[in-house]
Amino acid sequence: MKKSLVIVLLLGLVALAFWLPGCGKEETGLDTTEGRPERVTAYDAVQYTKPKADNWQSENWAIQVREGDPDGLGRDGKAKIWTVYFFSPTPEEDSQLQVMYNRGNVWPSAPGKNKGGDDGREIYKKGKPPDFRVDSSEAYNVAIRNGGGDYKDAHPDARVTAVLRCKADYDSVGDKMPAPKYKWIWEVTFKDRAQTAESLVVQIDGMNGDFIAKESVKPAQ
Repeated sequence: MKKSLVIVLLLGLVALAFWLPGCGKEETGLDTTEGRPERVTAYDAVQYTKPKADNWQSENWAIQVREGDPDGLGRDGKAKIWTVYFFSPTPEEDSQLQVMYNRGNVWPSAPGKNKGGDDGREIYKKGKPPDFRVDSSEAYNVAIRNGGGDYKDAHPDARVTAVLRCKADYDSVGDKMPAPKYKWIWEVTFKDRAQTAESLVVQIDGMNGDFIAKESVKPAQ
């Protein structure tokens, strides 16, 4: 009787091991991307993350799109990781939501406070931007034509990063814009991976793709 009981217990433990995460099978094969691609442009990232923002608040809009891929922005303007920042005028507090697009997964964070405090909230409310028209692929090409290509020639392993910000995102924290007429600005940065050379930051109009300015930035000491 005791021998039979021991055998039953052992069989139960083996079966349980196959069901527990990380046991029995190294991978569960569970796909949480729902068919979304691993790499996307900024525009696609906004489209994929917007439903999460709509679930949070029915009235909301994007205020910033930031690339966060460890490999940087590709020559096709695509990246594996983007974070899209949404603002909603509805909540009195916690009026900002970050939604990450990570290799096909869409992960919203907990809502938080917007930048600039109460004054910043009013700036965001009054400064709802139009939809941006220049995707990350076009921004990359404009940056390459305006200094980025030469930088890549000198630093072949340079990492390219990108962030798109609306006017209110600058104004809410007092960041200086090249001119108040711009609704969206791309900042495409070329940085030497060794971080021993100056970086190159190229600014591009997010509405029509015009080159705005470029600046060399010394590495941090």
